[in-house]
Amino acid sequence: MTKEELNELLKELSRKASEKGGRITRDEVTGFFSGKGFSEEQLDLVCDFLLSRGIVVDGYIRKQKPAEAAEAAQQVQRWSDEEQRWLEHYLSDLGGIRPEQPGEWAALAGQLGGSGAPAAKRRIAEILLPDVLELVKEMYRPGVLLQDIIQEGSLQLVLAADELDADEAADREATKRGLMTKIREGVQTMLASQEEVHARDEKLVKKASDFRDGVEILKEEYGRRVYLDEAADFMNITEDEAEDILRLTGDQVPDDSGENNARQ
Repeated sequence: MTKEELNELLKELSRKASEKGGRITRDEVTGFFSGKGFSEEQLDLVCDFLLSRGIVVDGYIRKQKPAEAAEAAQQVQRWSDEEQRWLEHYLSDLGGIRPEQPGEWAALAGQLGGSGAPAAKRRIAEILLPDVLELVKEMYRPGVLLQDIIQEGSLQLVLAADELDADEAADREATKRGLMTKIREGVQTMLASQEEVHARDEKLVKKASDFRDGVEILKEEYGRRVYLDEAADFMNITEDEAEDILRLTGDQVPDDSGENNARQ
């Protein structure tokens, strides 16, 4: 399979997921590539690609690399001052939540089929907030604010709890496991998307730095100001790409229009 063919398949798969509200299952990914000789590792990479595009892959839990796990474990022990203050405030808020009472879960599950369903779902989500916090701390990645990950986890909890019905919620532990799986899937999608944005920003910053260095080299060589087309040629990029970089940096390089005589 060529790179172009793979890109077309990924576009088609992304389109299918978008048509389903930005969600797809791991089994659907496997079925889509059935007969194309993809290994489990390659299918996992496809799932990671979808996550980076903000698509939730139900039934897929991203495998954390040992180096990432070690880095995350170290980072958890050294939140920034801002994150630590936010976490302490959040823990204080959690402390004000009424603890689950004996028999309360069964009562809440029984209310899910009637007019009390909205309040019951809110209470179930409230009870599980401390569990979401522990899950989020486990999934924390440097480069994304802790409070943003916690807020995403809380949002996913509310969304998942809103889909509960009485029969499904009757088994407390099974319900909790199901909710936590959905929350993990939602949070990992958010993290993958943020990592993609961060990587793209880093590339732009490097391009801007390289472009600025290239302009300075040409200035020294020519002993005069450098024009846009010259800088673009030197960096082996198009003038449109050079203009995009200039908009990013706020720098100015003269346009070559009507300026050819000035180069003599």
